[in-house]
Amino acid sequence: MTKHEIQSMLQTGPEPKRLKETKHMCSTILNQQMRLNLIPEERTNFWQFLSDVMRHTGRRLWLAQGIVLLFICSGVFSVNYTPNFLAMFTPLLILAALPSFYQSRSCGMSEIEAATRASGAQIMIAKLILAGAAQTICLTIICALAVTTAQYSVSLVQIILYAVVPFLGCMILTLWSIRTREQYAIQSSVISCLGVSAFAGILARWLPAVYDISAIGIWFITFVLFTEFFAKELFLLISAWKEGKMYGVIA
Repeated sequence: MTKHEIQSMLQTGPEPKRLKETKHMCSTILNQQMRLNLIPEERTNFWQFLSDVMRHTGRRLWLAQGIVLLFICSGVFSVNYTPNFLAMFTPLLILAALPSFYQSRSCGMSEIEAATRASGAQIMIAKLILAGAAQTICLTIICALAVTTAQYSVSLVQIILYAVVPFLGCMILTLWSIRTREQYAIQSSVISCLGVSAFAGILARWLPAVYDISAIGIWFITFVLFTEFFAKELFLLISAWKEGKMYGVIA
């Protein structure tokens, strides 16, 4: 039996009745067992689990980030006034990570994943660590090339803000979609990434004053706000993992 046939059978199977009531009952039982210390300790530590996720998902995730990095470098350094258009390209790093973030939902395996010993929150944290490591390297390379090779007439702080602010915005919207949306979460994340990219390109083309040194205060304030929202999403994710709760909605 092929992988496509298995996915088709799981996605087209009979729809269970009283699904929400069953989920709530199972969550209540698990929480009671945790309070009474009836749930056994984890069989593997987190770093071993992270290694397993890296083996199954990380290589494909890193390859996608590398391909996007090559595309960004070839595109961003071929456009005049590149610092203005830098914010248009970095959301593509989040876009390339979406297939990994939504892998269980796209295959119709969210409910089975939620029933395993490794919670959905733990899996998402592992994928965020792997994606974050790759994206940090990519952003560092982009900023380094912008400073050393292109030698743009802007400061390093401006280049970092232009690259990181839209990136953080897309990451926040993606985590929010995963956590709150029951339907069309993948589509919402894709639209968010493309929308942020298009909006940054529109600003660079028709409102270049936003990228002047006089507007750096606006970028810094936006960076601080986005960092706060991102920290809040991470706190909710880590809290869900430690408390044994589900992260996100099972569609």
